[in-house]
Amino acid sequence: MNIALVVYSHYSRDARVRRYTESISRKGFGVDVVCLEEDYSPKERNITLIKYPIPRRRLGRLWYLTEYFLFFLYSFFALAAKYPSKKYKIIHINNMPDILVFSAIIPKLFGAKIILDMHDPMPELYISKYHGKENGCMVKLLERLEKVSFSFADKIITANEAFKSLFLKRNKISLDKISVVLNCPDPRIFSNEVEPPRRFDLSRNKHFTLLYMGTVDERFGLDIVIKTIPQLIRKIPNIQFMIVPKLEEEGEYFNYLKSQISNLKLEKCVKILTPQPLENIVNHVKNADIGIVLAKNGVFTENIFPVKLLEFVQIGIPVIATKTKILGQYFSNNQICFLKKNTPDEFTETVIKLYKNKDLRQKLSKAAKQYLKEYNWQKEERKYLNIVDSLIRPK
Repeated sequence: MNIALVVYSHYSRDARVRRYTESISRKGFGVDVVCLEEDYSPKERNITLIKYPIPRRRLGRLWYLTEYFLFFLYSFFALAAKYPSKKYKIIHINNMPDILVFSAIIPKLFGAKIILDMHDPMPELYISKYHGKENGCMVKLLERLEKVSFSFADKIITANEAFKSLFLKRNKISLDKISVVLNCPDPRIFSNEVEPPRRFDLSRNKHFTLLYMGTVDERFGLDIVIKTIPQLIRKIPNIQFMIVPKLEEEGEYFNYLKSQISNLKLEKCVKILTPQPLENIVNHVKNADIGIVLAKNGVFTENIFPVKLLEFVQIGIPVIATKTKILGQYFSNNQICFLKKNTPDEFTETVIKLYKNKDLRQKLSKAAKQYLKEYNWQKEERKYLNIVDSLIRPK
């Protein structure tokens, strides 16, 4: 029995898609994943990557539309070509874009069930990224495309309750059509059983390392961190800020950050690595002293729940994060070192406080792990597998 997933990202770096894929592969399904090309092969024999050969680049709005359209065509023909031999029971489409769901129209015509996984709401992301107006033409178009995409899908999944409420508010869909599968780290990769050698004892550390991993975009406030490094060096001579981006070509803001690093002569202490598969990223997390999860205010960032934050928590790394609406609902100041003003001065003071206070870092790490006792991938995996089973064996 076969299932296909479609995602416009690199499989090795997409934690959410990998969790789904590896979970259903362990249940004995054959899994095909249409994704971006990279030098990576899954270790599981029943997972096959169908690799789209054009690299992803962040080159502006027109290029976004072009690359989405080209990937849509590739996915459409890949699924249509594979379906006669694979007879997929389920096609699991991961947005963005939402209309990628229509790439599965041929399998759907022959009886395949369609899951649309809404990682992010596109209208809010557009507003955040391009400073669009909530009642603007583009936002209205994205809301319309979301509506028709929801109608086409048999089941909708999204990443948190805030997103679910948002989708229900503006779309006429039944409650039982949409489910939440939370972003929780997979303990098979982000194991918390092995204690990193440099966790809290700075006498063993060559560097005091701040780590960011994920999309490099203005809304995630990396410029705030870089502005503070010259001042932090005076207090913490061995400080190091490491950035692990999702893409090699992250776009205009990425180039701006690199120019700032160069202008401030920070090349020795600010390192931008190449994109990494999760198996490599976990090693950087284990060697970090503080995880960085910032967000600039916006309709989109207020409701995202970054899985990277939970990966830090899973490993036991204390986190400095912007106190967004959703993070404030699930974590207290005793679990996450929250920024309220989100300014360079506040960030500087917070880093120095954590650097000087080993006990505080340990307390934050221990307290934050309480979240994972209630919300974890073991529970979320059961939810997902139940959804898959309900579509294959409807009552």
